Amino acid sequence: MKGRLLFAALALIAAGIAGYLWYQDTLVPVPLTPGQALFVPARPEYGEDEVVLEALLPAGEKLEAFLATQSDLTLLERGPEGGWAGQLLSGLQGSRHGRRWRLSVIPGWRMQDGKLLDAGRLAAALAANLTRLEGHSRVIDPDTLELRFKARQADLPAQLSRWRVPGSGPFLRRGTTLARSAGFIHGPAGIAGLRVATDPGLMESRAWAEGLAAARWAWAAFPGKIDPEDMAKVRLAPYDEVRLKDGSVWFLSRRLRRLRPNAEDWTRTRLFGVWKGAMDLSYEP
Repeated sequence: MKGRLLFAALALIAAGIAGYLWYQDTLVPVPLTPGQALFVPARPEYGEDEVVLEALLPAGEKLEAFLATQSDLTLLERGPEGGWAGQLLSGLQGSRHGRRWRLSVIPGWRMQDGKLLDAGRLAAALAANLTRLEGHSRVIDPDTLELRFKARQADLPAQLSRWRVPGSGPFLRRGTTLARSAGFIHGPAGIAGLRVATDPGLMESRAWAEGLAAARWAWAAFPGKIDPEDMAKVRLAPYDEVRLKDGSVWFLSRRLRRLRPNAEDWTRTRLFGVWKGAMDLSYEP
């Protein structure tokens, strides 16, 4: 009799543990808003979307991050009203213990090489990040990828907002030059491209001021050491002065439409919906 009671008790304990583990491994949806609002289309007049903009910015990690924002999208992004928006994901589920996650790829997302983004390609793009976190991936079906980690990853959505998929964005990148990607799922960008000059010589007082006075640059960073005489030329040029949280200052052409630098982190500024309002921004050296 005692043996039966002991067996029953052990069976109940085992069932309880199994039930708890099952409950912890159950997937719970993470609310995502659609990512379309992140890509507001431009409204150019005839020919205004054919311009290749010129910008003058210092070289460095922030410029690299800014250019990557245009060419290589992250899986998630902060939505316009907070929360998470899916840039490359249509759905996200996470287990209660935070070690299992399931990602659903947005169907029909065409990459810059013309091929569709699927779970296998996404797995390859995330491989280095997964290795760093001691995780691995498993393709469930062409549109679904499952991630498993040894340790709890409660902040995985925040990490997915930093993990980029090369060649997934609205612009193709070649060094410091961007060219519009024709097959972007949300439609064509409002400009044909962007060329960024990083020559330190152009940041010297006279060269910088004359470039702005001639309306050469769609926008330019303020180098910080400008002779009063040169600054007087700039004050007469058609630019607005924009101050950012990191202390940098941009001079932004008034003929450039809907370029709104992200003041908190300008590297996340989007070029997709930007267009020009005058032909003098299509400078050809």
